[in-house]
Amino acid sequence: MPSDINQLTAGRQLTGLRQVLDCPATPTTLRQGPAAAPGEPPDWLALLCPAHSGALPGWPGTAADTDGLRLSCGSVLDYRSAEQLLQSHADLWLTPLTGVDPKTYAGVWPDVLDQADRVLRARLGEDTGDGDETLHSLAMMLEMASRNAAEGNLYQATVPLAYCETLAQRL
Repeated sequence: MPSDINQLTAGRQLTGLRQVLDCPATPTTLRQGPAAAPGEPPDWLALLCPAHSGALPGWPGTAADTDGLRLSCGSVLDYRSAEQLLQSHADLWLTPLTGVDPKTYAGVWPDVLDQADRVLRARLGEDTGDGDETLHSLAMMLEMASRNAAEGNLYQATVPLAYCETLAQRL
């Protein structure tokens, strides 16, 4: 596996940089997601340490060496479309946290994110003494994502969602 990030990206535009695990260890395995089409480069690259090399069962892909890459374990370089990134966020943390399923809204992401934002804000409102800064930070970022999606910018909506994904690991 090439160690140069330029070779890994194959000249493609990075659509997301995510941190799906909270682990400071040095990665030794590069897990590559399936390609969008035969002969194309992988849709995503996840860097994992030995302890987490099998930690993402919902992420199909093959493993390779990480020679020369210096990101932390759990870093994911993503090249998928905005809709695919949003679905990944829903699968990994948004639906489990809020109960909002994109299928209920026929994949209309502004509606999905608006409802998830409402659910999380209601959850915060139930306990006025809730001092959980993580939930408050999640709510703030989710509101930004919802607003971006409502304005028609799904890619921009994925930026605060990537931060939410990192925060959700603390819950």
